[in-house]
Amino acid sequence: MNWNDLPTFLAIADSGSLAGAARTLKQNHSTVFRRLNALEEDMGVRLFERLPSGYVLTTSGERLVELAREADIAVQTIERELVGRDLAPSGKVRITAAPNIARTILPDVVAKLYKQYPQIIIEVAVGDSDYDLNRREADIAVRATMKPPEHLVGRKIMQLHWWLCRSKNLRHNPPTSADHLHNLKLIGADSAMMRLGVFQWLEARYSQSIVTRSNDLSTMAAMARAGIGYALLPSDQSEWGLQRVLKIPDSEGALWLLTHPDLRGVTRIKVVWDALVNQCTGAAMES
Repeated sequence: MNWNDLPTFLAIADSGSLAGAARTLKQNHSTVFRRLNALEEDMGVRLFERLPSGYVLTTSGERLVELAREADIAVQTIERELVGRDLAPSGKVRITAAPNIARTILPDVVAKLYKQYPQIIIEVAVGDSDYDLNRREADIAVRATMKPPEHLVGRKIMQLHWWLCRSKNLRHNPPTSADHLHNLKLIGADSAMMRLGVFQWLEARYSQSIVTRSNDLSTMAAMARAGIGYALLPSDQSEWGLQRVLKIPDSEGALWLLTHPDLRGVTRIKVVWDALVNQCTGAAMES
């Protein structure tokens, strides 16, 4: 049996289809299909029933899911413990952050680290989705959240507020309170960004004033700068050509650094962690 086929098997079991597994694994459909067939042939059992509605686990498949997850957890533990013994400030450190944070905060951190510790290679995984730190999809996460996961080690590095922003080229008087937003053209959120309370508030109270939407804060800022409408942006996002006109009430949040407990003693992780703390503390003071 090829142990490398187990992640493919688990991805199909979780998604219920080859296409879903291919998206999760970032592989093509034929590779996923070939790995599943190879695993079933190696084990001599059928793991899925191929139904029009999708792939359904057989009895053997259900049992393999239990055993495969136990094996997966064991492998992750081994990897983290081995990495945790690394004492040298060298090697790869993968940071995950939302697009606005990756663009405004991380470049200076990476530049300073490259000068001081050229043996540390920084990788930046940009996206609003949460990368799994347990599975080493990232070593450090920079996340905006009010309640970080309890299984991770975290530090709050910045208090956040949300601001109503507009192009500096607009000449009419800005609103003086949130009650006046009905008369404005607003840029709303789409897709995953609606998980944020501030955009739920905007949608509930001012949906009729929303003229366009985006699922990316930097795009919202660019559209506001072009004069399309007013955008809601967090205080950690500083944009040229934009004017902050109104702090949104009851919109407090926080920016956290997160990592797995097994990695907090790794020298290269500590070096990058401290650099992020210093950078974000300075950015917080400036904002």
